[in-house]
Amino acid sequence: MHTRAALAALLLLAATAAGAQSRSAPNRFAELDRACEDARLVKLTPLRQQKTDECVKTTRKTRAQCEADFADWGNTRGLAGGGARAGLFYDLPECKAAAEARRQATGR
Repeated sequence: MHTRAALAALLLLAATAAGAQSRSAPNRFAELDRACEDARLVKLTPLRQQKTDECVKTTRKTRAQCEADFADWGNTRGLAGGGARAGLFYDLPECKAAAEARRQATGR
């Protein structure tokens, strides 16, 4: 009888631990994604600024208009055919770590 109780307790403990781990996975993914996007932003900000400066110099647009035009430059974009053009700098170590964590979690 004690063996069954011990086995049941062990199974309950394992299930509780697995549930806690699966609940923390989205938080971990969010942290890794945030680190990736922060690292990308460090690289993209000066390039966006350069594009904005060029726009102001070569067009009749205001700085605000040019900033709006290039605010999301370098991000992933949807294509008319339904595909997507990958954003820039997803090859940074922080982004590779986020992608690897998701790959391991899904087994893909």
